[in-house]
Amino acid sequence: MADKPKKDRRRAKYSTWVCIKWALGKVWQWDKRLMLIAMAMIPVGVGLYVLNLYSTSWILQSLETNEPFGVIALTVVVVMVAEMLFRILKRLLDDADWIFSDVNSNRLWCELLERQYQRDYHLALDPEYRRLRDGADALLGDRGYDSPGTYLTKFATAAVNVICFVFFGSVIATLHPAIIALLVGGSLIIFFLQRRENQKNFEIRDEQNAADRRTNYLTWYVSNDPAVGKDVRLYNMADYLDKKAAITLLDIIRLVKVRQHNANVCYAVIFTIAALRDGIAYWYLIQGALSGTIDASMFVLYFTAITQMASFISDIINYLAGVSKQKLSLSDAIEYMEEDHNVFNHGTGIPLPRKKALSIEFKNVTYRYPEGDKNVLENVSFKIEAGEKISLVGLNGAGKTTLTQLMCGLLVPTEGEILIDGHSIFEYNIDEFYTLFSLLPQSYAKYPTSVAENIAMKERSLIDDQRLWECLELAGIADKIRSLPKGVESSVDREGDREAVEFSGGEWQRLLLARVLYRDAPVMILDEPTAALDPIAENRMYEKYNEITDGATAIFISHRLASARFCDRVYLLDGATFAECGTHDELMAKGGKYKELFDIQSRYYREGGEEDGEE
Repeated sequence: MADKPKKDRRRAKYSTWVCIKWALGKVWQWDKRLMLIAMAMIPVGVGLYVLNLYSTSWILQSLETNEPFGVIALTVVVVMVAEMLFRILKRLLDDADWIFSDVNSNRLWCELLERQYQRDYHLALDPEYRRLRDGADALLGDRGYDSPGTYLTKFATAAVNVICFVFFGSVIATLHPAIIALLVGGSLIIFFLQRRENQKNFEIRDEQNAADRRTNYLTWYVSNDPAVGKDVRLYNMADYLDKKAAITLLDIIRLVKVRQHNANVCYAVIFTIAALRDGIAYWYLIQGALSGTIDASMFVLYFTAITQMASFISDIINYLAGVSKQKLSLSDAIEYMEEDHNVFNHGTGIPLPRKKALSIEFKNVTYRYPEGDKNVLENVSFKIEAGEKISLVGLNGAGKTTLTQLMCGLLVPTEGEILIDGHSIFEYNIDEFYTLFSLLPQSYAKYPTSVAENIAMKERSLIDDQRLWECLELAGIADKIRSLPKGVESSVDREGDREAVEFSGGEWQRLLLARVLYRDAPVMILDEPTAALDPIAENRMYEKYNEITDGATAIFISHRLASARFCDRVYLLDGATFAECGTHDELMAKGGKYKELFDIQSRYYREGGEEDGEE
């Protein structure tokens, strides 16, 4: 049996220094006070450790030398007061650090969202880009423990440990320098073991992120979406979804076991090395005490120093290992946030055309979705003249919606060129370019605001009420809105407002049509706009189509071929390309694929009418 090929080890793209520099730069940009807090934590932390090192030894030494009671009592009081002050200062600094670090974690989250908005829409479909986003999100895991704001805290803690390592090491060196070498040598071995464990865990992180996404979908989304809840009950899907979730959870458990196995092996070795390291140091110290070369106060001093020394070394090594681990997520975050993954032009573009209607041309356009096994569109060429009303028809999955998303600049052609008003879509600034289109999509978003803001997609103070009501009238939903107690101020968010209005699917399609009309863009794309309408409302939509699309270039998408009659031309998509093109009458006269599909769709209505007549 042939061996399975090994997966390439995925390494961080950026070095540790670059990651640290980026993280500190973010903190400096967000809130410089966090740096002052971190700097203040160093002397307070060192002072507290030094005080703990000498306090017991001082008291014992006073007792051994038969100091007066007043001196001993004063020593105890001074030590207690000093320790209390240091602990109060440390607590205040820790609380301030926690607050500012939490704020910085939220700022990182905002920047992640901002970067997502600034990136081309098509990147959301790219698995490699999603991997980077997952890595950046990992910085916010465990309450933001790995976010840039925590870097300074960890650095301050590490600085305390380094300073104390040097100071305590100088104390231990008076006992025997070899003890320091023993402690450092054992700790370095532990460091490399932990580093190896972190690398192994990083190699399976992408797989674990993917499993987490599936679990979140099957548990959180499915459990909280009312629409899904209806299906679960009507189709008795609970057992099915439980099994799907169980399979996904098994994947997570498998990956957790891999991580736990790595940790168990690592910590078993670490425990053994640490026991040998500390045991030898303590043995040497005890031998000195038994031989009488070390008195009680010095024994306590050295014992405390050795115990703390091992802790300092472990903390320094854990810090370095943590930096190595954190670097992996930071590297993905830098790649996600700082590198330009965009394909479209987000800089200065050519001026937008000022015409009411625009021409649209596809030249040998081919498109395949990331990880797709075949082309959705293949070598498609056509031109829509300015102001023309065309209909895109075809069976479900023919590529109609994909074609319009390419047209709008939401997707990037795999091959070929798309021209708007005679210019490539890459010549325009993409953010300005979007304003050329009004889109009524099949799947839509309900925003937690009022009816008015859901239509105008603007702040309430910027909305033209007269135009708003004109669009509602033309969309056939004005009477419904007038009947509401709050009219256009009615909320549509049932989650946040108990008095929100629940619109039907057909009513939402009319509201979305009003949104398209309010935008008044040169190109209007109506994707299955009558899918949720009743026959009367659908007929009214067809009757008003010319009025609705007046002066604009319009694309009407439907799988109902009867809706193509009122358009200037009809394009039939079939097999990733255009099978036929012409007016409805021309295609019917041609007797090809369009007529075949039209006859199949209309047969039901003809047969139903004949049966009604016979009755």
